Amino acid sequence: MKRRILFLVLTITNSVIFAQVNTVYNPVTGRTWMDKNLGASQVAISFDDVNAFGDLYQWGRASDGHQLRNSTTTTVLSSSNSPNHSDFILASSDWLSFSNDSLWQGVNGINNPCPDGFRLPTEEEFEAERLSWSSNDAAGAFASVLKLTIGGARSRTSGAIGNVGTFVGYRTSTLNGNQSRLLGIAISNSFTANRDRADGNCIRCIKNESSTSIVEMNPERNLKHIVDMLSKVVNKSNNKLLLYIYDDGTVEKKIIIE
Repeated sequence: MKRRILFLVLTITNSVIFAQVNTVYNPVTGRTWMDKNLGASQVAISFDDVNAFGDLYQWGRASDGHQLRNSTTTTVLSSSNSPNHSDFILASSDWLSFSNDSLWQGVNGINNPCPDGFRLPTEEEFEAERLSWSSNDAAGAFASVLKLTIGGARSRTSGAIGNVGTFVGYRTSTLNGNQSRLLGIAISNSFTANRDRADGNCIRCIKNESSTSIVEMNPERNLKHIVDMLSKVVNKSNNKLLLYIYDDGTVEKKIIIE
């Protein structure tokens, strides 16, 4: 695995300070991710590493303090996209008194909690990562380049944190009606599923890419495959903005195929 480090000028975004963003790259999916969960103090050394669990976010909320595992709770729903407090809002489904499907949509999306140039992944992007694992369970999730942990989840009705070390939900920007979609990981399996917006779940940010396709090729090496930004295999023709990516993760250049 080849690790990338992106150095940034100290920036304050939604009350969270990002001084340096470390990334990891998956050559199978062609995507670059932060190397740890939002709020985590280190890259995981095991799937139950408490220092790598990170924070628990309600879907669509900014990093306003509610995501902290010891944040206080309130039963008052918010009438604004930006509640003027750091409480975890207890609710039957949504922390908002109205539904807003435009939150967390893209790198410039409202309340995007990720650092500059990063965003919430879509369900399809997380599913592509899951399909690249060596096994469909917590062990496979940790063995992947993302080194995902199973740090539990926070109940939308009680505010209690449960299933620590046995289950985790990773947020996506994707919605399904009134519910959000997430990647769930347990000891013996993993899956994508619906989750209420008021629940508290982990976030792993993905780097926003401007290119539309990625190709792994070299005149002296065999063409491995071409994938689009949703990690689906595509044909060589009619693609633009391609990257030469080798099996060691090295990117040589970007080209345009007419």
